[in-house]
Amino acid sequence: MPAAGLILAAGKGARFPSDTPAPFPKVLRGVLGRPMALWAIDALKGASIDDITLVVGYGADEVKRALGEQWDYVPQTEQKGSGHAAACARERFSGFAGALVVMCGDSPLFTSQTIRRLLKKHESSNAAVTLVSALLDDPTGYGRIIRDSEGGIARIVEEKCAGPSEREIREVNGGAYAFDSAWLFANTGKMARNDAGEYNLTDMVRVAVERGLAVSSVECDPEELLGVNNPEDLAAVEAILRSRQV
Repeated sequence: MPAAGLILAAGKGARFPSDTPAPFPKVLRGVLGRPMALWAIDALKGASIDDITLVVGYGADEVKRALGEQWDYVPQTEQKGSGHAAACARERFSGFAGALVVMCGDSPLFTSQTIRRLLKKHESSNAAVTLVSALLDDPTGYGRIIRDSEGGIARIVEEKCAGPSEREIREVNGGAYAFDSAWLFANTGKMARNDAGEYNLTDMVRVAVERGLAVSSVECDPEELLGVNNPEDLAAVEAILRSRQV
């Protein structure tokens, strides 16, 4: 099955201090001296995915200059959530029939091995959506994976919407997905707005389940889930990457 990659890279990085004259595109923050988004690109390339597109928004021209012209770029002119960002690539993938791996440009710790396992599981399960999950000792802040009586994924509940029993669930959504590309772009219009008026890509799990389609998952090392939202996260991510290099 052919595979392509889509990296969501439109964010501003508002939780970083104002250390530049203007807000700075988060995916260009340096991680061990390289723009953060390049680590996500490396994970895709290491899994033999060379057809890579980035969704850009804030500082789009700056992102393109820094990351280079060897990738495709699609604009997200308004930031209305991860689901809306993915939907912006509909025309780019209109002729593509295969698996589309969707990742966030501020998650530099996913490994090529995890992406390869994600694609293998996606193909073998004939799923509409396959997601990366992890078991966390402290799942605070992550969307919980709710399973049905047979062990299948029923839905993902974001923490702010989770009840007390749901918050006890340790299995969380990791934020990297493989989609049947044609199915994804034919159904992005079925996503519902959340309370913030945004469209979450996780809602595509609900769309798939309600239509009786398979949703599968692969488990990864919990450290791979750590994204970069502030300077403390950045320091933690760099420490993990240094340890891997050793």
